[in-house]
Amino acid sequence: MIELTSIMGEDSSAQSLNLESWMGELPEQLKHVPFIYLAIPGSHDSMTYGISRSSGVAPDAEPIIKKLYPLFRGTILRWTITQAIDTSQQLLIGIRYLDLRLATKTGDNKFYFTHGVYANEITEALHQVKDFVDTHPGEVVILDFQHFYGFTPDDHQRLMRILLNLYGPRLVPRQIELQSITLNSLARLKQQVVVVYRNRSVYDTNEFWQPQMLPSPWPQQDRVSGLLNFLRNVKRHPGMGFVHQAVLTPTPAFILFRWISTLRDKCAVPVKDEVLPELINFSPGPPLAKELGNQSPVNVVIADFVEMDNAIFSKTIIQLNMKLLKNLIDHS
Repeated sequence: MIELTSIMGEDSSAQSLNLESWMGELPEQLKHVPFIYLAIPGSHDSMTYGISRSSGVAPDAEPIIKKLYPLFRGTILRWTITQAIDTSQQLLIGIRYLDLRLATKTGDNKFYFTHGVYANEITEALHQVKDFVDTHPGEVVILDFQHFYGFTPDDHQRLMRILLNLYGPRLVPRQIELQSITLNSLARLKQQVVVVYRNRSVYDTNEFWQPQMLPSPWPQQDRVSGLLNFLRNVKRHPGMGFVHQAVLTPTPAFILFRWISTLRDKCAVPVKDEVLPELINFSPGPPLAKELGNQSPVNVVIADFVEMDNAIFSKTIIQLNMKLLKNLIDHS
């Protein structure tokens, strides 16, 4: 019980959390819990910090964006960028899941992150992940390759070779029984990087996780009430991981009426102020049959602008694990 109170404190909270190495410093009981039953903070559209005024339109851009971009570049960028800090900084404030969308460029054999417009070439960010896990042996990072734009089968093979060469033995290979994966088991094997690869090319290797192993349903909501309703009612499979997307998605009409504002002010701040306090009522752990009428337990939870208010998002999600610890102690 000492571990629980030392982390939570009497008046709570996350002040004593060492975000840089929070997984390695979890109480021992939680290191025996299946990885898919822990609460893990992640970032949405993780690499958009690399978008700048010099960014060109990417293959995933909506047709209207392609037409308006030359005239309204600044406005479009304000509604495209979802993160303010780079990969290393995100990892240092406790983020352990990165949402990655990639695109190719005509006449260029490199791969780029994208969100309607091109962000950075992928090498630096992927190396920042490698540097982080090399220097933080107790931490595990999930790289979710969500979308691929302009990719040929050869491009997929080339990207997968890059990932295999970069992370090699650090990869957590695909397994039938995800419940057998714990922080302790991964530490023994020195495995620290989960790659989810959402393309059929994933079947060409055993090292990457298939999409159904970590479902990430899109709420597609632009109002807090709709988002909360989605998060409370979405269901998950007990044998798989899961991503709760705590993000508001602005429609063109939504943006039109807030033209001079930003995604940060109109989408990320309301999530922080109104959705995050509700997420405190969620819990990690296994989905149980008796809970079918209630909300699904959280695993990965993602948000925009994760650095806001001194990383309150990461701290809040990580603290949810103390509910799981209390439950384990109460039933021991």
